[in-house]
This record gives sequence, C-alpha cells and structure tokens, in this order.
Amino acid sequence: MTDQQRIDFEARGYLILEKALPGSELDEARRAFDAAPDLSELPNHDSIFIHLSQHAGFFPHVHRIIGDVVQLRSITGSLIAPGDSGCGWHRATASMLGVHHPLSTVGVVTVLHLDPTADDDACVAVVPGSHRFRSELSIPDVDRIEEMPHAVRLNATPGTVLLLHANIWQARLPNATGTRRSLTYVYNHCWMRQALPALQSDAQGAIAASHNLSQLFGIGPDLSRATGYWSRSVEGYPSSHGLPERKFSELKVVGQGVKPNK
Repeated sequence: MTDQQRIDFEARGYLILEKALPGSELDEARRAFDAAPDLSELPNHDSIFIHLSQHAGFFPHVHRIIGDVVQLRSITGSLIAPGDSGCGWHRATASMLGVHHPLSTVGVVTVLHLDPTADDDACVAVVPGSHRFRSELSIPDVDRIEEMPHAVRLNATPGTVLLLHANIWQARLPNATGTRRSLTYVYNHCWMRQALPALQSDAQGAIAASHNLSQLFGIGPDLSRATGYWSRSVEGYPSSHGLPERKFSELKVVGQGVKPNK
C-alpha cells in the first residue's frame, strides 16, 4: 500500500484496485462461480473462494487497513440480472452498537467484479468521506439512488477490486446492461462475530493447512472454532495496528454507549 493510497482511503473511504485479479485467475473464478449451486455457501463449493480471501492483489491492503488481527466476516456471491433496480443507500456498520464509527475502522468491504460493464454504467456508488460523518447524521431519503448529493459512481473492469470502508454511504446502482457477477469479501477484527456458513470437512482441511487462512476463517488447530479475544493474528506481513494506527476499546466498555476507539 503506497502513501498515496493510505491518504486516499482515509480521505475518501474507498480504493479502486484495477486488475487485482489476473486474467487466468479471473477465468477460474468465473468457472467456479457458475458451478456453485448456492452463492451463500461458496467456501464449501470450491477452494478457490477460500484462497481468494488472502489474494496478493488486494489482501495486503486490507491487512494494512484492519491490522494484524484481521479476520474474514463473510463471503458472498452476487448475480445481478439486467433490469435490477439496485440496493438503496446504507452503511455496512449501521447495526453495530458501542463503537464510535467516525473515528474507527471496524470493517472493509471488498467487491471483486467478474464481468465488464459499459463505460457509462457503474455498479456501485458512494459518498466520498461519508465514513467520517457523525453517526447522528442520517442518510438523506432520496427517491432515486442517483439523486444522492455528492455521490460518485465507481466503474469497474473485470478483475478490479473495490475496497470500501464499512461505514461509508454506499449503494448498488440499477443494472441497465448485462448480467453482473461479483464476489464480496467482508473483513473485520478477530474479536467480532463472523457470518460464514458452516464449513464442511473439505473446506476445513483446506483452511487448516494454512496459518493465515485459519486466522481469517476462525478455525483452530483441531478444526474447531477458534476462541480468544486478542489471541490471533496473521503472519508474513509488515506488522500493522490498522489505518491509521489505533488502540481499540477494552472489552469491558463494549456495548456501554459510544466511545472513540482511539
């Protein structure tokens, strides 16, 4: 992650990583995506979805933003048909209490696009800088997604990854062209809840073979769910306490009102 990317993420709340997934890997991801009978169970259908969670094209950025205690919250696939009306403005962290979100970075949403879009047809819209808006500032109730003031449209070519701060105002735009396939990996901290499917034996074996995958998926040495508040971290990357570096609130104050995680 370059100094300019760090500044951009802190200021805007998102990064665009073009060609993060090379052509051959992109073709393999498409094949596995089309073969999966259930897009909510991707880790159990093909190990490619497990290994993509630490892909060199984008995971080092996620690690720098979240820190050594990074963990995978969820993996989902999206198949958006032509004519889809989109998904309205929201924050991914809206339901999380006990955290002062404008001064915190509790999650990163990564969206990997598998299909091309027309030059004038974007998939995602965001309001730059809104990840630092005060929590009491409500999202305007607009009639159409495109009417949001200050919104920008994020175009994405196949293999591009969008990194979104989980607290940013975001929306999925209507689909006016062809079918869109995408993969969404959401990362948070090892002390937060996960929303992964129950992992089958083949998936557990693939994960347990790697320390970092075990950390990301929350799997212990005996294939059980890992436990421990601050006991786990990834290895092999320059140490990071998050972007910017912060110390998080102690467990005893979590859920007892809004306090800055400084």
